[in-house]
Amino acid sequence: MDVIYRYDPFAPIVPREIPDAAAAIDRLIQGNQRFSDMVHAIQRRTLGEGPVEPLILPLCPISLGLPLYQGAVLNQAPFALILGCSDARVPTELVFDQWLNDLFVLRVAGNVLGTACLGSLHYAARHLGDSLQLVVVLGHAKCGAVQAAVATYLSPQNFSDIAYTFALRTLVDQIQIAIRGSAHALRDVAGSAISQDPDYQSLLVTTSVYVNAAVSALELRRELDQRGFKQPVVTGVYEFETLSVQALPGDPISGTHSTDRLRPGPSNPEELSHYANEVARAALTALERNRANGNS
Repeated sequence: MDVIYRYDPFAPIVPREIPDAAAAIDRLIQGNQRFSDMVHAIQRRTLGEGPVEPLILPLCPISLGLPLYQGAVLNQAPFALILGCSDARVPTELVFDQWLNDLFVLRVAGNVLGTACLGSLHYAARHLGDSLQLVVVLGHAKCGAVQAAVATYLSPQNFSDIAYTFALRTLVDQIQIAIRGSAHALRDVAGSAISQDPDYQSLLVTTSVYVNAAVSALELRRELDQRGFKQPVVTGVYEFETLSVQALPGDPISGTHSTDRLRPGPSNPEELSHYANEVARAALTALERNRANGNS
């Protein structure tokens, strides 16, 4: 099976036009769908399922973010800023099927905010504002930083190696806000006995991954507002099983409705709490479905 990137020099060159946040969201969602479709096609054909004709991906220099002639240097003009995790399994440009000069990417373990991240955010908002239409916080399933924070929350006495490492402790401490909010949401939705469920730790990790991204989105919204920047902030989580960016845990997303894939970040603590409860309900529903199917 061949995956072919094809450039036709006689095809018309269409400049990239992303005039607003809605267009930026659509481009990211469509790109993630292309990525998911391509990987699923490769998986099927690797297993001998389906046709074996090559996948042809048409490209042009503009879509690649490349200059049209030798020696030219393009101005930096990303249409979205994305704060994501450093996890090597979630390369941001590939997940959204974007190329050079499309995204201004910040990556740090746990997609948490620190001084350097905020400095980069301020730079992008101030100096790239003519092209920058959107800010995205992208979490991902099975995040190691979130797993460590959950384990520390549940058994703090067993994590002296984190407690005595300032840099690592600072990272885990930032995620504790999301962990505590997720634990509270699970109690609200399922009752206090949920903490005795044999799958509680996994359930808490799943919920916290989504809530942690929303916490960072809320902080980013405040930072932008304080400095007079109005780019919308949205949040989503990359799920390994579906290869999709989703706003809630659960079944694979069908279609490309924006609020199912990238959701506006909370603008206040009440909205964050409401979203945490929604995530908790979705995570519990997914767990019950897996148990009914014998997958737990």
